[in-house]
Amino acid sequence: MLLVALFGTLTALGMTTLACIQRPERWRLLVGTYVLFYLVALGIVFSSLPSKTPASLIGMNLVYGIFYLPLLAFNSPQAKVEVERRGNSPFNFHLPRINFGTKIAAGVLAVLVVLGLFGSLQTRFGVKAVYNSLRIKTVKTAPLLDKNSTPIAISPKTVRNKMNKAMSTVPNTSYYRLGDLQTQVVKGKTVYIAPVEFDGFWRWQRARVTPGYFIIDATNVNAEPHFVKQAMKYTPSAYLFDDAQRVIYNRFPSWVQEGQPQLEVNDQGEPFFIQTVYKARGVSKRINYRSLHVVVLNAKTGATKLYTAAGAPAFINESIASSTAAEMNEIFGRYGNGFFNAYFNKTGVKLPNSNGTEDGVTPVADKHGNISYFNDFTSPKTSADSTMGYSMINARTGTLTYYTGKNIGVMDSDGAKKIAEKEYVAQKWSATMPIMYNIDGTPTWVVSLLDSTGAFRSYAYIKAADQSVKAYATTAAQALDQYRVQLAAAGSTASSTATKLTKVHGTVARVAIVPNGSSQSVLFAIKGNDYLWSVGTGDYPKAALLQAGDQVKLTANVNRQAKTGTVQSFTNETFK
Repeated sequence: MLLVALFGTLTALGMTTLACIQRPERWRLLVGTYVLFYLVALGIVFSSLPSKTPASLIGMNLVYGIFYLPLLAFNSPQAKVEVERRGNSPFNFHLPRINFGTKIAAGVLAVLVVLGLFGSLQTRFGVKAVYNSLRIKTVKTAPLLDKNSTPIAISPKTVRNKMNKAMSTVPNTSYYRLGDLQTQVVKGKTVYIAPVEFDGFWRWQRARVTPGYFIIDATNVNAEPHFVKQAMKYTPSAYLFDDAQRVIYNRFPSWVQEGQPQLEVNDQGEPFFIQTVYKARGVSKRINYRSLHVVVLNAKTGATKLYTAAGAPAFINESIASSTAAEMNEIFGRYGNGFFNAYFNKTGVKLPNSNGTEDGVTPVADKHGNISYFNDFTSPKTSADSTMGYSMINARTGTLTYYTGKNIGVMDSDGAKKIAEKEYVAQKWSATMPIMYNIDGTPTWVVSLLDSTGAFRSYAYIKAADQSVKAYATTAAQALDQYRVQLAAAGSTASSTATKLTKVHGTVARVAIVPNGSSQSVLFAIKGNDYLWSVGTGDYPKAALLQAGDQVKLTANVNRQAKTGTVQSFTNETFK
């Protein structure tokens, strides 16, 4: 930090030397002035933590040089002669003649201006090189949803609501607040974790360590947060040299930090804060996505180590920050054909939506325990409400996989949220965390609905190509089963959801009545038949009285892939 401030005031130091040569009798005042400039620079560095990169150092030297140049000019002997010749009247005063030392200083500042301007222009317009640093894969067929191995996480807003209520279990709870949520896979389970952070300077001064963190199952809407006692000294909410971000900065000042330090824990529950970093290109601030690194900070000991993003310890799931993923989507969608094309011709431009839960993206865990960031893209036309595809960015490798195929031209995430909310207008439930899945070959939006308190209320499964095909339920499994029934009833054109009209006669084995938006569906099984059957109470009100043991006769559209059937005609021979 001391060195960064020194490098940031090198121009002022050089001007001080020139001034001392011009007026050696005033060296105490001149040196004192530089020391004051250095202390101001040190304060700025301490508070803002600028990276020790050419771009930031040029900017700092330029600012301090501009402030110092007048002092150098008016300190010259020629300036003193001119002022005496003109007298002390302000009406006779004029700028002194420029001496040799001032010319040198002005020349240095001119060079810094040129370099700074070049770096700024390169950062702003040189986006094609940044785009070329992305690892991009384009895939036409999205992976199928497996409800047993692909968790559908509950909304972070619901989790924060539960964790804030559980803060009363934390010792000396008035000292602390809940930190940022992080999605992680721990011991094969997808969880949310959040550190307990200091609630201000004086609380930090009093406690010095935070007591631990909260963890909760991200796949179970009925799960409750569990507080884990792990004393942490180095956290983002600590101050001075216990501040996690400052510790990382002091160890790696030449690396640019992306986003904020995030908590991750290993399988033994030990806490670490991780920070995505990169090396800037030349005098610009352009990023190279192929060389992202991560700093891992032990929250207890303060030990740090630098890794490549993909080479981080196995327990780290998100070595690439969500804010970095959001930037990658922006570069990928907007600047593939250069800066000017993005704002004029707009050839090939697609804009990422910002409906995600973390910096506009949503973390999703796959069956292998890998976390990727989801985001969908729409057309730059303001009237468009259809998606052009969606991306999944691997949170460790940074590989951006773009899914097209059947995902092009269907409803985007904004439309999915509006459709989900329409079913519960009176309740004023809000839709959140829209994620597109491939269910039986059909692009499907999965949306969570929350009430005004942030509590989870329902899942909504909506066919992306047909908003009339949708299902609502309080569990992901129920919503998926109902949705597959709706797909069969709609006669999906996808080969894997093709339907066939079938006649069935048998004895009811089990029955369940589930809400489906503003109506109800009766789901039942028939003995000796492994299909799940569905009949709506709107068409057959007496179906709500169906019970095990009843003899039924029905005709239904059958989805053989999902083993579901939607009743077209229905007769309860036991209860007529």
